[in-house]
Amino acid sequence: MFTIRVPCTDSIDSFANRLNRLGIETVCVSARCPNRPRCFSLNRVSVLILGGVCTRACRFCSVPKARLGRDYEWEINAIERLVEELSLRFLVITSVTRDDLPDGGAGHFCSLVNSLKQKFPSLKIELLIPDFGGEVFLIKQVAQLKVEVIGHNIETIPKLYPIIRPQADYYRSLQVLKELASLSSGVVKSSVMVGLGEEEIELIEVFNDLKKVGVKALCIGQYLPPERSSYPVQKYYGEEDFDRLKDIARDIGFEFVWSGPLVRSSFVGEELYGL
Repeated sequence: MFTIRVPCTDSIDSFANRLNRLGIETVCVSARCPNRPRCFSLNRVSVLILGGVCTRACRFCSVPKARLGRDYEWEINAIERLVEELSLRFLVITSVTRDDLPDGGAGHFCSLVNSLKQKFPSLKIELLIPDFGGEVFLIKQVAQLKVEVIGHNIETIPKLYPIIRPQADYYRSLQVLKELASLSSGVVKSSVMVGLGEEEIELIEVFNDLKKVGVKALCIGQYLPPERSSYPVQKYYGEEDFDRLKDIARDIGFEFVWSGPLVRSSFVGEELYGL
């Protein structure tokens, strides 16, 4: 089992207080990411848009859940203030899933990115998007935004979806990634958690599926239950396991592969892509 020591420094506290003052939700906090102290100490953040409350109930996630989400129109101004106050060069934008909205929040993604790019032309952006219910015209709207990196997480193997992601669909997520690869000018990325009960051969099949639909960047990380009520971890992978999976993914043909216990989909993106 992993033991993670969380430092407490003035820089981390100052950054967290700034986010609280602006009212900005982050996946760093909501999903209890183990990398949060490092990122906050470096003024790095993955903002969580569309109100911070998810309408789905994935068993690996600690993001707050409800049938109806919250108001989110104010987020654009708050995020613009954050970028300006910290002189950010790179920003990761992800979201909850909003099945209660007619457009799943696609319009808000577009408004936010277009506004940021207009006001901060040199800002690099990474998007991590939901599946928008599989509605192709919504996926296309977001796919055509001018961002440097765009992703959608496949998360796990097909047979575990009914248990881990009951409101999602493996093949729908593959279709999302296929649309991104065909339309986006950015690097297309996806992520896989390990330790949920998968076999290596099943992971390799997922890697191959991702490569076939055009994914260029792959993150592989250990699943760590964020809460006592979360789905229990089935296996802790060792460093040698992550090294082997990285070699397999590279052999399959991914251009970028990051594999390790604490690898997460949006961790230090600007370093990973040299932006």
